[in-house]
Amino acid sequence: MYEAFYGFKEKPFSMLPDPGFLYLSKKHQAALTLLEYGLLNQVGFCVISGEPGAGKTTILRALLERVGEDTTIGLITNTHQSFGGLLDWVLSAFDLHRPNLTHVEMHQVFMEFLIEEYGKGRTVLLIVDEAQNMKADALEELRMLSNINSEKDQLMQVVLAGQPALKETLKLPDLMQFAQRVAVDYHLDSLNLEETCGYIQHRLKTAGAQRDIFTPAACQRIFNYSGGTPRLINLLCETVLVYGFADQQEMIDVDLVDEMVLERMKDSVVPIVNRDVALQDNSEASKELEKNFPWIASSEEDAGSTAHSDSAAQAAEPDATRQILEQHVKADTVEANDLDEGLQSAKTEDNSKQAVAAVAQDQPDKGKTDEEIKPQVARSPLASVEKAIASDEAEIAVEDTDKAGTTRKQLIKYGVIAVIIGAAMIVFAMTLQGYEPPVASDTTNDAAAEAALKLQKEQDEKKLRELQIEAETLKRERDAAIAKAEAERLANEQAEKLAEKQAAEAAAIAAKAAAEKTRAEELKRLEAAKKREREAKKAEAKAREAAQRAKLEAARLEEQKRLMQMRLEEERKMKQLQEARRLELERQEAERLRRLAVEEQAKLEAVEAAAAKEAEEASKKSADCSGPTARFKSNCR
Repeated sequence: MYEAFYGFKEKPFSMLPDPGFLYLSKKHQAALTLLEYGLLNQVGFCVISGEPGAGKTTILRALLERVGEDTTIGLITNTHQSFGGLLDWVLSAFDLHRPNLTHVEMHQVFMEFLIEEYGKGRTVLLIVDEAQNMKADALEELRMLSNINSEKDQLMQVVLAGQPALKETLKLPDLMQFAQRVAVDYHLDSLNLEETCGYIQHRLKTAGAQRDIFTPAACQRIFNYSGGTPRLINLLCETVLVYGFADQQEMIDVDLVDEMVLERMKDSVVPIVNRDVALQDNSEASKELEKNFPWIASSEEDAGSTAHSDSAAQAAEPDATRQILEQHVKADTVEANDLDEGLQSAKTEDNSKQAVAAVAQDQPDKGKTDEEIKPQVARSPLASVEKAIASDEAEIAVEDTDKAGTTRKQLIKYGVIAVIIGAAMIVFAMTLQGYEPPVASDTTNDAAAEAALKLQKEQDEKKLRELQIEAETLKRERDAAIAKAEAERLANEQAEKLAEKQAAEAAAIAAKAAAEKTRAEELKRLEAAKKREREAKKAEAKAREAAQRAKLEAARLEEQKRLMQMRLEEERKMKQLQEARRLELERQEAERLRRLAVEEQAKLEAVEAAAAKEAEEASKKSADCSGPTARFKSNCR
């Protein structure tokens, strides 16, 4: 929501434990270093305690990022009050959980897992976060699990992190043996004022801030409200940034922090340390804090100015080189043009002198004074040539101080100068050959003019000799420069070849050393692997022996079970035979009773039939004796 307004790439004060935002204060650095020390030295138990929000989980996340690939990690974070069945949780942490296993079978699975990881050269690390919820019996069971080890190495290392109640639990008499195995024990305290300011600025810079957002007084007030607890610092900073965005306030000051706390957290459940801190006077502490405050802008400007100066210097180098080359090219072009102009002016001067001589012969009474002769001498091309040479020498002297004084460009420069000097000498010689002094009628003027001309001639001849010497010197310097450049080129080639040879030899030596080191490390690794293999074989033999004993015990139990089943089967068969005999007797008895019943029924039917016959006979008899003549019948008497 406020990220774009303040220039963040992401939220700087998230409540989730992100190792990317880890601020290593002295306390957090000590805790992380002790954990790494414990892992490297195969310590059995490490305990990190601290108040809620002190950064314990963040330290554990940072530790997980720093452990090597040869470590198998199991993480338990759900240690609630009803936490039970520790072995079940441990198997789940290492993805070994199987349904319907007895406690003995789970212990056997975990033991085989530890032996297998140890055989692979891997370390097993169990991390239990929020361990203050574990009861004494669960901690004792964890201690018993740590008894699974080899003769020299610890097969499982345990890191416990929790609130101060964890240390109180470990002080119980029943856990004395557990406490004796804790080699690393560190309590993570809250941040102080300086660390709180550094923590806030660190998270702002990590989130992408390019300028300061919080004033020193605002950071101090947040420290006073939070007590230096990182989680409370995150909550307060996150909330006040929302307030600042709502007010479109680019700088978070102390007034906005106080307003946020008074409005939003007046009756909140957030554990503010001192809600009346706004009424206190901390001016001295504020002045001291401003001196040592870790400003974002200053560090960014320093880094930016350094980068800018470096880039400017790098950009200026090719520009300066290009300008020097352009100046050399322009100078060569100007010198060539000056040479052409010098030749033209020399020819013009020669023609003008011939015309002056002709006029002097026609008018002998009009001689020339020294003042008239001197301008002609001054107009000689020697002056311009000398001036050009002087400027070239000065430029060459300046260029000779440069590291690239023997470059190809300077060689071209020397050649151009030599051509200019040669052309000037040719022009001066032609001038001397074609010049005739004017004839004057006045003897005094003639003598003075002759003396002046003679002196000028001597000076010109002297300058010509000097120019010849200078030209020869420049030629020698050019040849020397060319030879020096060639020598330097050959020396550079030899140096490059020597450097390549030395680099090749160094590379060969380094490769040999690397190969020897690799071989030594390989031998060491093989020796360590053999050692681990021997120890693994010993552990495996022990495990195999234990498994054999367990197998024999299982076979004995199986035999007992088989015999018991046989006895039960015999008893079952006897019961079946007895039941069959009983059923048979019952059937025979029932058959006998049925036959008796049939006989009784037959007898009863016979009796009934006889009775019926007698009754019929009696009825017939009674019918015959019922008439008036019955007394006369013999059967009725």
